[in-house]
Amino acid sequence: MHMKKIAILTAVALGSLLVFSSCDLDIDPDTSIKGDDAYTFEYVEGERAGVYSGLKSITSGAYLYDADYQSDLFNETAMSGNRGGFFHRWNLYPNDQDVTGIWSGYYSMIDRINYTIRAIDVVSDKDDVTENLAQLALYRAEMCLLRAYTVHQLVLRFCEDYDPASASQQPGVPYPTEFNPDAKLPRETLVDTYRKINEDIKSAETLLRNIQGEADNIYLSGDAVTAFKAQVALQMHDYTNASAYASSLYAKYPLAQSQTDLERMWREDSSSETIFQPEVVPASLGSVGSMYDYYSGTWSSAVSAFNCAPGYVLENWVKELYEAGDRRVGVYLANSRVFYNDKTFNGFLMTKFLGNKMFQTDKKIYVYKNMPKVFRIADMYLIDAEAKYRSGGDALTPLNALRESRGLSALESATVTGDDLFTEIKNERVRETLGEGQRLTDLKRWNEGISRDYQTSLQNVLRGYIYNIPAGTYMFVWPIPQLEMSNNPNIGTQNPGYLQ
Repeated sequence: MHMKKIAILTAVALGSLLVFSSCDLDIDPDTSIKGDDAYTFEYVEGERAGVYSGLKSITSGAYLYDADYQSDLFNETAMSGNRGGFFHRWNLYPNDQDVTGIWSGYYSMIDRINYTIRAIDVVSDKDDVTENLAQLALYRAEMCLLRAYTVHQLVLRFCEDYDPASASQQPGVPYPTEFNPDAKLPRETLVDTYRKINEDIKSAETLLRNIQGEADNIYLSGDAVTAFKAQVALQMHDYTNASAYASSLYAKYPLAQSQTDLERMWREDSSSETIFQPEVVPASLGSVGSMYDYYSGTWSSAVSAFNCAPGYVLENWVKELYEAGDRRVGVYLANSRVFYNDKTFNGFLMTKFLGNKMFQTDKKIYVYKNMPKVFRIADMYLIDAEAKYRSGGDALTPLNALRESRGLSALESATVTGDDLFTEIKNERVRETLGEGQRLTDLKRWNEGISRDYQTSLQNVLRGYIYNIPAGTYMFVWPIPQLEMSNNPNIGTQNPGYLQ
């Protein structure tokens, strides 16, 4: 298991979007030059904490909302300050700084992971760490899973939907497996990228499967491995395994059964549904990206309510998906006061990410930050339903289980079949994963376009970018950043549609 002893002489070059809290990294600066003797078990523990801190960054903020701004979930308002505007207007270029930042942030995370793996291997080869070998092996397994997870996020943004018939010709992404920030790696094929993702998952599962998962886990467990396997299998169109992995987690993570339970999930970070969420405490809030642009509320004492200045508001069709009695109304979205040009308008805003109220020092000031819900059981029901529909199985059972837990009536198999059933599955995915950065990937997987509309009550606050995007439009796949194309002679060709 252990690599030959090596001297680590280079530091991890972290991207600007990766923020690590000082409490998580109470270790020597990474820019210092170290020999083998400088690496200890305690140092590895510090590096592991740094990776978990970085995970909070790449599962929040811009890593979620930029893709959703591009989708058909939200409309840009006159108060956006053009934040996310290039995504929303489908005006992406290889030199776009936000695209470049997300690419760099993911690869900085991978560099950090690979650095930690090398440190683990150096320490594991020492003679005085026998009592810590099992723990070191477990940390290495965590790093393998997080590397696979991070690469998969790159694939979802920068690659075409996986086609089993042509994946050996589809471009993937570079997959660094050793710490070398200066490496100029070529793009793998998509089939090779997923092969390495699954190899890392298998390496992680060997040890992590013995770590019992429980609700609200703040570290990886065997259940987190299974949840990730379900996500990967769905993207690979491996519907049999996607369904099996997802449904195997139902018994341990009961669905919430009340609006109070849903509110606790998003406003207190406590839920029977959460399989894995990296820990956030007040001192480490800086490691989490803010979601303030969906609400941006300022308390008005005059009316005892929030006046909101959101950069993005829900499209009308999304608001209309939530039926009477849906317990998510009031938690995921709510009728709110939008204040613009000294006038007040009422419309539905997304309120899912008002933030953990335990982090608020003032009840009238939201923090817009949560523990990122990396894996949760509702997503497993949605994966199971879609996979079973695609493979001719019983998709209604998992779909109805989720619907009923959210206060909706069960659908009848006699009346909801075929395309109508798939529409219900897709609609439920919108209702449940609203704002979690999944919509663009879903549309790409389903080969569907977008058709925007707007809430008429909020028409006067919108910037007016309302138009249709056909299925298969090349910008569903983000461009490889020009910086990468210029500095890496091995990267290969740019994604179709973008200038080289």
